[in-house]
Amino acid sequence: MFSNLHPGTTYLISVRARTAKGFGQTALTEITTNISAPTFDYGDMPSPLSETESTITVLLRPAQGRGAPVSTYQVVVEEETVKKVKRELGLQECFPLPMSHGEAQARGTPHYYTAELPPSSLPEASPFTVGDNHTYNGYWNSPLDPRKSYLVYFQAMSNFKGVSDETAARDTADLTAFDHQAVSISV
Repeated sequence: MFSNLHPGTTYLISVRARTAKGFGQTALTEITTNISAPTFDYGDMPSPLSETESTITVLLRPAQGRGAPVSTYQVVVEEETVKKVKRELGLQECFPLPMSHGEAQARGTPHYYTAELPPSSLPEASPFTVGDNHTYNGYWNSPLDPRKSYLVYFQAMSNFKGVSDETAARDTADLTAFDHQAVSISV
């Protein structure tokens, strides 16, 4: 067993036996470790930068890839069923199955992707307005209903060699890894 290996790294391992007669033939093999979920460095619950009746502007910070670069970012909105309940920042389930606002309404699901952003759009911390009525990579960032409370999630995904697995949000040993941060808001 090996320890202290880095995620998403290929190692060349050579093994050969030694006896009283000397060394045997070398056996070589390459092993690549699985990637891990990207990580965010928020430290504490970020406050919204500004709010209007139907929007909220939050600060999005880039994630750090662990073994593979970040492939995409997603902004997910979840309607709160209980008003003004705050969730702690940290380890919560991600949303690996993309669902548009229209799909969420049709299925009665309380969460939807409001934006999908390429890593190049977030080279440094940048404000993002949830509810600005624009479309981001096919996801409509619909205006927020001022009578409802929402949670806004920001998650990052890394892909390695094109392999995806929907369970990656819960099991970072798979080859697609997700991580997100949550901001509780009420508008």
